[in-house]
Amino acid sequence: MMRSPTWRLLPLALLCNAVSAQASDVLMGDYWVVHYQGGLGKQQVFLADGDPKNIFARPGGAQSLGVYRLYEEPGKPNFTAYDVEIDCKKNRARVMGAQDFSSVSNQFRKGKFNAQWQTKPEPWVAQSRDFVCKPGERPAKKMERLGVMSASQMTKAGPQLFEILNRESLKVELIKQIDEAFAQMPAK
Repeated sequence: MMRSPTWRLLPLALLCNAVSAQASDVLMGDYWVVHYQGGLGKQQVFLADGDPKNIFARPGGAQSLGVYRLYEEPGKPNFTAYDVEIDCKKNRARVMGAQDFSSVSNQFRKGKFNAQWQTKPEPWVAQSRDFVCKPGERPAKKMERLGVMSASQMTKAGPQLFEILNRESLKVELIKQIDEAFAQMPAK
């Protein structure tokens, strides 16, 4: 379940926006957190590029956008870049391509994906579909705007996002332990 750490993302968004004004010849995007998952030390954040110039028309009325999965866990790629195709009229989505990037090898490799229209899409795919098809519902669906920045700046935002999510995970775990401790206390 996504909770909205909006006020905690604000300093990150301001920092990224200030830096993004430097280079006008670099491909820029308008990045939004559309989903996150995982636990302490194993967080994954999914960022969609909502810049209309970077959302492309596909045959049959579908649209294509970039979604980036940032990984916190060691041994995983730094990120996976997905080409996600969205068909709003038929309320469906599919992944058309995936590229894993690892800073260890400093190269992209073909990532795993299934190009079939998903009847029960993974949560990040469903959120990506809703990001495009229902832009007015972004706040209600807890989608957070990071701001306009280059792709390299977007990928560098991962550690700050993981720090925020790990703090939230720690709070949830502490509250769970406290609740369990109270539940085990003898009643008077």
